[in-house]
Amino acid sequence: MPNIRVRGNIRPKISTMPRNNSEASKQLELYKLVTEQQRIQQELVFMEQRVEQLKQRLTVLDSQRNSTEKAIQDLRTVVPSYPKNSTSYQPVVEVSKFQTYYLEY
Repeated sequence: MPNIRVRGNIRPKISTMPRNNSEASKQLELYKLVTEQQRIQQELVFMEQRVEQLKQRLTVLDSQRNSTEKAIQDLRTVVPSYPKNSTSYQPVVEVSKFQTYYLEY
């Protein structure tokens, strides 16, 4: 079972020096907030797309797994038919459900 790391809260970037309380500093703060919001929204869109891709892949894998399991069941129930009049096939002692044949070259 993979170890899934839980991410903590996203912390805002901290400036080392406090800015003066002016209109320009508030405009800069607003710009930072808007750009971070846009980045997070973009990341959410990418994550939703990735989730859809993963769901589609899971659906394909499910159908492939089911068809493979069905093929395995079919192979278990079908008895192979070999030519009976051929001299190149020589049956060997049967082990379990499988028969082994040696071919002469």
